[in-house]
Amino acid sequence: GRMDGRDEPSVDSKDREERIRARRTRIHEKLAAKESGEAGATVNVQKKKEIDKKEVLKGKSQIQESRRKLRQLLETGDEDVTRVRVEGDDRENQRRMNEEARRLDRRQKLLFEAESSARRNAAIAMKWASLFEKEIPLDLLNDMEAQREACLKVISQKDDLIKEFQLVLKSKDEEYVKSLKRWAEDIDTLLGAMTEQFRGQQRQYELETEEIESVFRQERKELIDTNRVEMEMLMEKRRMMEQSHMEDRQKRIELNQEQLQRNRLKDSEEYTNLKIKLETEIQKLEQQLEVMRATYQLNTEKLEYNFRVLSERDVENSNTINQQKRKLARLQDNLSSLMAKYSKTDKQFRTENMELTDEYRRITEQFQDLQGKYRHFQLSDARKYDEVWGMKEEEVKRLLGTVLQADKIIHEQQLGLYWYPPNEEAVNAAFHEARMRARAVGKKKAAEQHAQTDTLEALVSDVNPEVRRMFLLLCDEAGFLVESKVKKLVDSAQG
Repeated sequence: GRMDGRDEPSVDSKDREERIRARRTRIHEKLAAKESGEAGATVNVQKKKEIDKKEVLKGKSQIQESRRKLRQLLETGDEDVTRVRVEGDDRENQRRMNEEARRLDRRQKLLFEAESSARRNAAIAMKWASLFEKEIPLDLLNDMEAQREACLKVISQKDDLIKEFQLVLKSKDEEYVKSLKRWAEDIDTLLGAMTEQFRGQQRQYELETEEIESVFRQERKELIDTNRVEMEMLMEKRRMMEQSHMEDRQKRIELNQEQLQRNRLKDSEEYTNLKIKLETEIQKLEQQLEVMRATYQLNTEKLEYNFRVLSERDVENSNTINQQKRKLARLQDNLSSLMAKYSKTDKQFRTENMELTDEYRRITEQFQDLQGKYRHFQLSDARKYDEVWGMKEEEVKRLLGTVLQADKIIHEQQLGLYWYPPNEEAVNAAFHEARMRARAVGKKKAAEQHAQTDTLEALVSDVNPEVRRMFLLLCDEAGFLVESKVKKLVDSAQG
């Protein structure tokens, strides 16, 4: 566009520097418009705040003034009520003070009357004793008349006091009635003052409410006028901004249409080039498709040949599998017959094993019984041998004593020599050594006899051949548990 007869820089220019200047100019214009709008808005906001503040101060001042007037009216009413209450309290205090003074006076009178009455009663009581001493009737009559007059004076004095108290009670009743009347008058006065105060406050509240309402109405009217002016300004600003926005939008639409036209031309050229390129690629792909078809045909022939070869191998494998199945069936039959034979043989050997086990248990018990008897007789023979040995040893000791006695007599009487008796410990040691030597000889002879008689043939001479074979097998298998002597005996029995 043109302005003031000069060419403005355009963003659509072919010159790069001119496009840059055009963008900078547009940015400066937008910033200036934004700053001017913000400044105007700030000024308007400040003015509005000042106006609102003035209006708020005016309303608050009216409310404070109304509150002050109402508070003053309440204080005036409170003073009237307080004055009535103070006057009533003052009258009541004065009455109580007067009543207290009169009460003290009455109490003083009662005390004085009691004292005087007590003195008179004492005087009358003292005269009663003298009356009993009177013998003349006339004197007695005169004294009795005097006593009666004294009693009448006491009674009259008490009656006067009672009348005085009755008058006081009557005056109290009258004073109470007057007090009730005064209280009723005070209450009426208070009610009247309260009613008048209520009406005055009601009127004052109505007046102040009307004043406050009128002030707020005035403020509302001023605020509405101010807001109306502000709204008109804002609407005008909005209209101008919309107009500017529409112009900018129209410019952008024109620019976009030009850009769209250029893009269409560019896309048309690109489409033509892409079409040529794709047609060339299609021709290449068709050539590759022909090559792939030839390759597919060759692979098909190879796969058919491989399929025929695999089919023949499958037939051969089927024949081999059938042969193996027949062989497996034959082997299973052999296995079944062998298993049956094994079961029969195992059952037979189990029965024989049980019989041989019972026979072995019986022979073992007999052997253990025989060993027990052998040990019993061995102990019995040893005990008898010890008893016989002890008896013979006592006899030898007795003979030895006789020989020693004879030796002593020969030495002392025949030879005339001093005789020394043998050492008793040496004699006992000799006897003990002889006993041990005899036992060793006896054990040796018993061992030789046992070795000659206790052979395997003697143990199993009365058993059947199967039991004998079992014993021999046991000796062969458990050779590491058998002593060398027993092995020799077994070998000699087998020989």
